[in-house]
Amino acid sequence: PCPDESATVTVTINTPPDPGTDGSITLCSTDAATSLFALLGGTPDAGGAWSGPSAVVGGMIDPATMNAGVYTYTVTGTAPCPNETATVTVTINTPPDPGTPGAITLCSTDVPASLFAQLGGTPDAGGAWTGPSPVVGGMINPATMNAGVYTYTVTGTAPCPDETAPVTVTINTPPDPGTPRAITLCSTE
Repeated sequence: PCPDESATVTVTINTPPDPGTDGSITLCSTDAATSLFALLGGTPDAGGAWSGPSAVVGGMIDPATMNAGVYTYTVTGTAPCPNETATVTVTINTPPDPGTPGAITLCSTDVPASLFAQLGGTPDAGGAWTGPSPVVGGMINPATMNAGVYTYTVTGTAPCPDETAPVTVTINTPPDPGTPRAITLCSTE
């Protein structure tokens, strides 16, 4: 005579958080700030927290003030789902330094001079020279080369662009007094 009895079990299935997929970026230290969130792949959940070598403010990486490295995006899971993470690997390259503009004035009879030594600042070595005359060994030879602007170019590591600095060369010609000659005169002339 006992009736059927029943009980219910309520099942809640929580969806695990989605932090997206790992990403990476290479920046020049002179680049503008960039969104780390936009560098994640997939469809990451908003509202996560960033951690990394530098404190992250507003989800942005500023290559001028922050360190390169691995930045981790953590999205909090709803129990029993655990927290999930994705990373963005940030590489920051420094732009090349060609030095500051320089100038030199030479006489066409002077010995060759170093163009590199005319640059101001602390220019990086290994650049290339271009100008009105071909430059060999970074030297300006006033006897065989033309005056003008010679440009020193240092190649940048992507995404940093190449950088340049000019050296203005002036070449003066010595005066020409002529050649020695002799003359014989009579005292009455």
